Amino acid sequence: MQGTRSGPFEPAAGAGDLDRRWLQGDPAAFADAHRRYRARLEAAAYRIVGSRADAEDVVQRVFQALPGAAFRGSASLWSYLYRAVANGSVNLLRSRHRRELLSGQLARDAAVVGRQLAGDPEARVLEGELLAGVARALLRVKPRHRRVLILRIKHGLSNVEIARHERIPPATVATWLRRGREELRAALDPILRDFGGGGR
Repeated sequence: MQGTRSGPFEPAAGAGDLDRRWLQGDPAAFADAHRRYRARLEAAAYRIVGSRADAEDVVQRVFQALPGAAFRGSASLWSYLYRAVANGSVNLLRSRHRRELLSGQLARDAAVVGRQLAGDPEARVLEGELLAGVARALLRVKPRHRRVLILRIKHGLSNVEIARHERIPPATVATWLRRGREELRAALDPILRDFGGGGR
């Protein structure tokens, strides 16, 4: 009958037993939850993000966080996972939108520089090479570190503002900024040596 079909927040048959096992600390409950819910969760994520790879990544992150999560049985485990995946999918879309906006801004900035250097062909070539090198170096920085670097350098946000924007603790922001700078410096070193005439 139509009335027996499960909605998105309704767990599958036998879920109550799985929830009890999880709350009792049964080590096999995690594998059972992954086997039972992964495909449904990926389908839900795909409907939001529109990418199979991104949907799989969202669900993987939710399961990676599950052992330390705040699930205490006030709702079903399925409902908890579904909401976590939905939230993760929306956050991924927001992050993707921010990256697209940033890429567009960088392209506009590069176009302005190009117009300013239009009368100096040699300088224009060097500037283009440098911009391309910096872009490549940024891509070698881990995505989460790159995000906080851009928020600090381009948008001038404080650690507290970045923490609020990314929904992470300020201490994590400081760590990611430090690691992002180290990764960017390591990626830029060969480029700067090239422009400096062969390095030190």
